[in-house]
Amino acid sequence: MKQTKLLALISASAVLLTVTAACGNKQPAAQATKHQILKVVVAAEVPTIDSAKSYDVVSDDQIYNFQQGLYQLGNKNKIIPAIATKLPTISHDGLTYTIHLRHNAKWSNGTPVTAADFVYAWQRVVNPKTASQSASKFFDIANAKDISLGKKPVRELGVAAHGKYELTVKLATANPYFLNSLTETNFFPQNKAFVEKAGKKYGSSAKYMLANGPFELKDWTSTSLKWHYVKNPDYYGAKKVHLARINESVVKSTSSATDLYNSKAADVIPLSGDFVKQYQNKPGYKKVSTYGVSNIEIDLTNEQHPELANRNFRKALFYAVNRQQFTQDILQDGSTPNTGYLARGNTVNPKTGKDINDELGKETYYNRTKARHYLKLAQDQLHQKTFTLKLQSADTDTGKRVTEYLQSTLSKNLPGVKIETQNIPAKNLFASLMSYNFQLTTGGWEAEADPAVVLEQFTTGYAHDHGGYSNPTYDRLIKDAEGKDAANASKRYQDLKQAQQILLNDAVVIPLYHSANSYLINPQVKGIQTHSFGQILDFTNAYFKK
Repeated sequence: MKQTKLLALISASAVLLTVTAACGNKQPAAQATKHQILKVVVAAEVPTIDSAKSYDVVSDDQIYNFQQGLYQLGNKNKIIPAIATKLPTISHDGLTYTIHLRHNAKWSNGTPVTAADFVYAWQRVVNPKTASQSASKFFDIANAKDISLGKKPVRELGVAAHGKYELTVKLATANPYFLNSLTETNFFPQNKAFVEKAGKKYGSSAKYMLANGPFELKDWTSTSLKWHYVKNPDYYGAKKVHLARINESVVKSTSSATDLYNSKAADVIPLSGDFVKQYQNKPGYKKVSTYGVSNIEIDLTNEQHPELANRNFRKALFYAVNRQQFTQDILQDGSTPNTGYLARGNTVNPKTGKDINDELGKETYYNRTKARHYLKLAQDQLHQKTFTLKLQSADTDTGKRVTEYLQSTLSKNLPGVKIETQNIPAKNLFASLMSYNFQLTTGGWEAEADPAVVLEQFTTGYAHDHGGYSNPTYDRLIKDAEGKDAANASKRYQDLKQAQQILLNDAVVIPLYHSANSYLINPQVKGIQTHSFGQILDFTNAYFKK
């Protein structure tokens, strides 16, 4: 199974934390100079830079800047070689991948990147001693699940190095989407000698981290509000890297960020709310749509709030949100209302080409009459007329506006329901979700090419099944979609369609919107490549055109 990355509702446009400019790969012949310094505003502190432990999009966005895996996304989301020399050779049964590595990839301490670095990193992820919240992402690989459960030793993971530059991967079940996983941060290599020498300090600061990507991370700790990157001279593609430095700083106020941009103290900033309207017709405005989804997550197992386990109460919340009003008046960044859990355009019927959400009907449309009907049913079942719940979100401008809107609309449309709000730093919001002890929290999942990955989070016992949902029928559908039906497009589609229908019927979460991200970019910045899933942006070939 593959696991998506946790995405807190930091802001509609700031979730990605960095900024896109022009797409494409054409750059001038000029090399990086002292003047090629990109100043980027980000919206939240970074939880971790350890690729084995990363489980959120905030961390991923930073790791992509200084590390690299076997493959990466190129133009139009095409998978292209990175540390690998070419696409893998796959056995006839789809179970064995043979991958050859380039000989000129190096770590920033000068040592070569080898096949053994991938074996070590992947074993570290599934090793229960690491306590990685991304271990289930490796369950496509032979023995990975049993290793993570402590039933088998890590050496039995289905990955092996043959000399320095050949890697073989043995899968437990053939999955045509496995190649996409190899572009993601959890599959990046790690240098065993460096990690073990650093010990518990590994990944705690830039000092205890190696780079093998286009840039090196500097001056970062887990509490940093400012850090920077410098060009990595040991990167195999260093000649195509034009930026000498990237300065990043956390600014949670969009107003403050625009002040920095207008004074030329920032080159790239995220936009949201009224600021999108203000700048959308001006030079430097850029919108990027993704397959990311955002929602209200619900702790179905909260013993102090049994109403959250009540399906009718959740359905009341489900219908009480006017998603059209929410995206147009609050987000104002091009995000669109979710008409299902999966983002529109992500999943279509292979026989008819019709979007999965159109086939399911108007399940998530706002309906105050239905909302109050389900609330009355819940009140009668629970023998309770009033309810008070806490809704959490990030402490950014958008996070605050979102909680204010949801507090107002839920209380207005559901008499007897009181919503209290709490806005906290993004990394604390992630921690709250992973504690499995909350009430209502804004959250979601980053853009993914494979819709089964998005739906997988609600399977029984899954690490990121934050609300504790469990449904045997749902579990079977997702298992079939990622297993026996993975190579049959029609059967797989029906599995996903039925699974999404169950989610919507049970109101496991409250779908809100399909992400779009708005930015202001210095018009002189060119060459940044964007993607609709995975690595949303790539600074490798960015440059200033004077």
